[in-house]
Amino acid sequence: MAEVKEIQLKIPNLGEAESTEIIELNVKKGDVVAKNDPLIVLESEKAAMEIPSDYDGEIKEIFVSEGQSVTEGMPYAVITSTSGPIEKQKPDFRNNDSAVKNEASQHKREAPVNFSGLNAGPAVRKYARELEIDLKKIIGTGKNLRITKDDLKKFIHQGKSTNTYKVAKESDFEGQGKYVIQKQSKIQALGAKNLHESWVSIPHVTHFEEANLTKFKSNNKEISLLAGMVFIVAKVLKEMPIFNSSLLDQDRIIIKDYINIGIAVSTEVGLVVPVIKNANEKSVLEISEEVSSLAKKAREKKLQKDEISGSTFTISSLGKIGGVGFTPIINPPEVAIISLSRSKKELFLSKSTIQERELLPFAMSYDHRVINGSDAGQFMLRIKKLFEDERVS
Repeated sequence: MAEVKEIQLKIPNLGEAESTEIIELNVKKGDVVAKNDPLIVLESEKAAMEIPSDYDGEIKEIFVSEGQSVTEGMPYAVITSTSGPIEKQKPDFRNNDSAVKNEASQHKREAPVNFSGLNAGPAVRKYARELEIDLKKIIGTGKNLRITKDDLKKFIHQGKSTNTYKVAKESDFEGQGKYVIQKQSKIQALGAKNLHESWVSIPHVTHFEEANLTKFKSNNKEISLLAGMVFIVAKVLKEMPIFNSSLLDQDRIIIKDYINIGIAVSTEVGLVVPVIKNANEKSVLEISEEVSSLAKKAREKKLQKDEISGSTFTISSLGKIGGVGFTPIINPPEVAIISLSRSKKELFLSKSTIQERELLPFAMSYDHRVINGSDAGQFMLRIKKLFEDERVS
């Protein structure tokens, strides 16, 4: 029986570089790896290099994390193995993108692909070249928008057309006048990717409605319309749980007992969606305080991971900005989203008397694979009734 050895894996010789950064960590504790499987990706000022496994075995410990600066000889993991090491050349950081150049020399018969300016590791570039995939069509989810293997796999599995943006080329604008190029923040780029996927994969239908705010404004002077909508929507979701669901596959729907409502907040780096957990168990005052607290945290970039995850329904408000209405895009895997626009005052005739009232325009986009038009209408009418006929408390 082969002897099981516990081997400490160390950062290899870095060539001219004294230190480097771990930009990808491809394994976690408990993973089983084979020889040549990529473990980490190192990046110096000149190049990026994948460090593969020299052994078949199981990862027992990880000592490093993505973004960490490391030096030669520093332990980064422990592997248990019965195999011996393989012989391989030392990583070479001397030439910019040397790994990519070496790979290219092995594929001379393939059509040349220009990967310049892309943030992707050697292995991702190699696979993309072999499969003739244009990496410029993929927005990475790794650090600094780095394209990971998971991004490449998702692109392949979903089909090139569903994950491809129709975009302009810089050359289209040459000679037409002065211009500047502005880079999107990571939040903006990922948001654009998610919105695109939602729009092309979900059959959206939007239902528009208005609510008379007379009673709400007189009875809830300290409550914002957004907080009032969160409170009311949570109540209606309890009554009509199909709107608090997700589509699992073609014939199964998961309906959640918990109600977590996301509120879209605009920040200087893009739109973020903090989440009010168990909204149906909170009073309108508690929700109002939480809305203010989460919005403040979002703008100060202090939100924790658990405060932006787990939403089951989303509300997007442009009430302070304006507009008479807009069609929001669903936030998968949710099946509906509500938008709030700026309230407006209008005159109307009541028993031969001209009176003034304030109306709140709101709309709901819903996934027509899960929700039919009749249910959507009933959902919106119930929200309207709660705003108009009952005290929100």
